[in-house]
Amino acid sequence: MSDTSKGDVIDTFLLDIDVPRDSHVPLEVFIAFPEALRDPNVKERIRKWWLWGNDKQVCSLDLMTKEEMEMIFRPNGIKLDWKNIIISVFTPSGLEIVLPNSFLVKLGGTTEEIIANLSDYMFLKFGKREWGLEANEITTLRGKVSIDTAQMILENSQYTPLEALIIGLGLKPTEEVKRLYLPRILAWFKGFDGKPIHICQFTLPESGKTSFGVRSETLFNWKYMPEPPTLARLVLDARTGTLGEVFNRNGISFDEFDKWTLDTQDRRYTFDAILTGMEQGKWERGVSAMGTRAPDITRLIPIIFMGNLGDFEKLYGVTTYNTRAFFNTIFTARFGHDVRALSDRIAIIDACYIQIRIMDYLTHKVLPDSVIRGIISILQSRVQKANVSRLGGRLKRHADNVYAILKTMMNVEPEYVDSLVSGFLDLDKRLRDIKEAKAKTEVPERM
Repeated sequence: MSDTSKGDVIDTFLLDIDVPRDSHVPLEVFIAFPEALRDPNVKERIRKWWLWGNDKQVCSLDLMTKEEMEMIFRPNGIKLDWKNIIISVFTPSGLEIVLPNSFLVKLGGTTEEIIANLSDYMFLKFGKREWGLEANEITTLRGKVSIDTAQMILENSQYTPLEALIIGLGLKPTEEVKRLYLPRILAWFKGFDGKPIHICQFTLPESGKTSFGVRSETLFNWKYMPEPPTLARLVLDARTGTLGEVFNRNGISFDEFDKWTLDTQDRRYTFDAILTGMEQGKWERGVSAMGTRAPDITRLIPIIFMGNLGDFEKLYGVTTYNTRAFFNTIFTARFGHDVRALSDRIAIIDACYIQIRIMDYLTHKVLPDSVIRGIISILQSRVQKANVSRLGGRLKRHADNVYAILKTMMNVEPEYVDSLVSGFLDLDKRLRDIKEAKAKTEVPERM
């Protein structure tokens, strides 16, 4: 980490988030609307709109006495009834709101753009009708990208791009935090072949897994799921005809993966659907009793599996260190099913045995979401084709892609990436070595 005692260009753009706020509204929402961090009136309006869009009890109670309401939300699902030419969105607060067809012009110039805007955050004003609820006004809130500011930071900051992203997330860019967040941040990128980077990470508690998953929602329209998904939620709900998360989100982070089981047929079908979707981008669930099928379109999206160490601690130091071998042994026994097919699809399987309590590294200052998106966008444009790995099969593809991405953020050798991807690299030991080397070079202060 560079010495920035004299200040750094990145400091100019940091937002102070150490402000009083309603605990019912996620901090990430206020980060997405920076005016709310400075103006109490704006903060109160956003708080009210958020609760109406996301709190079922508050919304239902106020809807009894109001003819019109406004809300900010990200749809749980989209219903496209082509027979009756009706488009509607489902709010987290439990409402189905019909969008007039004339609104399509406001949502984008292409079908893909319209669907992307409908799937992301939106401001909606709606009113009661005899037959239900209808939108009067819609403003898409799909994340802006600040390329110019991001370019200024990348060109003038004393920090590396990885450190800049960590600072942007509101954390101190220490070696501990970089060790913890490097695998996670990789999932925000695509390989040079356009394939997503799937990541799996197991840690001790309090490592910031939840906060990373939730922040990814507002940053890149991901979905954070702390429980095993059903086919209906993941791919398609045949009862309502609404598309699942994989068609509405640009990435998914599964938390509590260490608690997953395959003890029911539905969970087994879901597991198989995830395997196919991760590799081919095809998300299927068969034909429902209502004759409904999932769209036959390709959706290659990144997936992060996160969980607590659990049984990984039993293997550490007992046998040869290899996180892939640990993963296969633990989850094959737990699932009663060979998980090598899942392991092969994951670029990095990381196990962090060091206790890194993320609360100890908070700065309470973050970069606007648009700037972080800009940094990722610029770095992504710099990802070049690589053919340096000595691994074989899918692992070689993973290693070449990971190497190409990491080269945009730091100095890295192919051997390092091969060890990381194959599972032989002990990042905890590497962290200890780095800290010991720094301690030897530091000059002790005079008494």
